[in-house]
Amino acid sequence: MLDEAEWEQLSPLLTDTITKIKAYRAEHNCDIPTARANCSPEAVAKFEKLTGYKNMGYDVMFYLRRSSYGPKCKKCGKLFRTPQAKFCVACGQTLEQNA
Repeated sequence: MLDEAEWEQLSPLLTDTITKIKAYRAEHNCDIPTARANCSPEAVAKFEKLTGYKNMGYDVMFYLRRSSYGPKCKKCGKLFRTPQAKFCVACGQTLEQNA
């Protein structure tokens, strides 16, 4: 999971990558995997530098912003799905029980 400082570094690169992929597809009339393979990997390189994980897909990176999730469940260890979640969907523990 990326904290806000890390997300601020990665987010513009993700947006730029998506723009490049769309432009490449329009210019070359190709599918998404082909366009992804031929676009610059700045976002992937930055993600690897920040986290140590290699070859992470662009689409997955959008879901790794820690502030998009709630607290960690003390019963099962999973994250609450959103900061506003009232219970853990994995085990059913309520936010009050988790305090």
